[in-house]
Amino acid sequence: QQRERFTPQISTNCPHYTASKMKLLFGLSALTLMLAKADNTQDLCTDGIANLEEIMPSETVTDGHAIPDITVGSETYSGDHPHFVVNPGGKHEKIIVYIPGTTDRPSLSSCLIKSMSETLSFPVLALSYQYLSSGDKFRNGKCAGLVAAEGLSEQVNCLTEQHVDAIDGGDYGATHFKADGAAFWDEILPVNSLTRRLGDLLIFLNDSYPDQKWSNFLQEDMLTPAWEKIIFSGHSQGSGHVAYLAQTKNINGAVMISGPQDECIDCPEGTTFWIDDEYASSPDTPYTALAQGSEPLFDVMSDNWMRMKTANADINWVSPVAQSTGFGLKTTKEDAYETPLFTDVDFAATSTCGGKLHCSVAIDDSVPHIKTTDDETFYLYEATVWPSILTAASGKKVAKQGKAKKLRKRN
Repeated sequence: QQRERFTPQISTNCPHYTASKMKLLFGLSALTLMLAKADNTQDLCTDGIANLEEIMPSETVTDGHAIPDITVGSETYSGDHPHFVVNPGGKHEKIIVYIPGTTDRPSLSSCLIKSMSETLSFPVLALSYQYLSSGDKFRNGKCAGLVAAEGLSEQVNCLTEQHVDAIDGGDYGATHFKADGAAFWDEILPVNSLTRRLGDLLIFLNDSYPDQKWSNFLQEDMLTPAWEKIIFSGHSQGSGHVAYLAQTKNINGAVMISGPQDECIDCPEGTTFWIDDEYASSPDTPYTALAQGSEPLFDVMSDNWMRMKTANADINWVSPVAQSTGFGLKTTKEDAYETPLFTDVDFAATSTCGGKLHCSVAIDDSVPHIKTTDDETFYLYEATVWPSILTAASGKKVAKQGKAKKLRKRN
């Protein structure tokens, strides 16, 4: 993400220089430092999340493996940012997992996570994971670049393998290269895959809170998530992984924010890829979707929602054509259940995102908001939009639990 750097020029020699101007100077200086670090403003709502526990991925590993940093372009990001776990206590039939996008982490979507915690009665797990080290648009282009040498079928296969690398672990991206010799994206070892990262976190939670039976969210191998008991939500790259999980696993629900953005660039009409295949999720699995109507890949998302409905007629949408949320003050669960949704509300002036419209539906400092004179902030989508897409995706019943399982302990 490219950001302009600036240095505020305010003279303190002016006799009318006031404390409020000094406050502005400090605010601008802090913003300058933040921009220089090329990162978004995090934790804007973290203090307001009840029952929140922050857990580093390195704390949860079951075999001592390393948690790698992630390099995207010229920037390197820590791979060990904390998971956000909202644990209301007690036993629950389901959980919701949030999967961030490229270069993102739970603390950058703390306002969305806060809304999840206030809307839903069951636990929220926002993952810190090894995302693919290339953004969605760039991966689409890299896959398209395979056609000349390997044909259309390899482009289609590439669109699948990107999700396999992230979810299961793999080296497809590390063994395919651009014209300049650079790998498509970095290898993800199976021990650092999204599946394993979530499994390790569930084992950690079960060890920490044995009376809450977190093992109910693991399969018989005591490591793999019990997909059918988990609602998956995600933004950007994370949204694409959610859609792929719905297509390949029987998940409990799918919340897709600004995605999926997979595109078969310049493919002949009628070309299909993974999103057009039969879905493994059961007919009663609910799907919801939200995007900013003017973000660059909105048309790609719209086409993907239509493809999903065509491939899976049982999807709850009456129509796959997205409907507007207006100002986002009167959106209902029924609206979110019947169609994908989009907003035309502009991004916040405080946005430090490269793709400001794309970030405005999930990333703290880009979400439109209003603020009182005593500095209390209200984020627009917490009124009805976020609650609607969350509750509409939460209605699937969970099958009765089988016999108790003996959980493998962490080392």
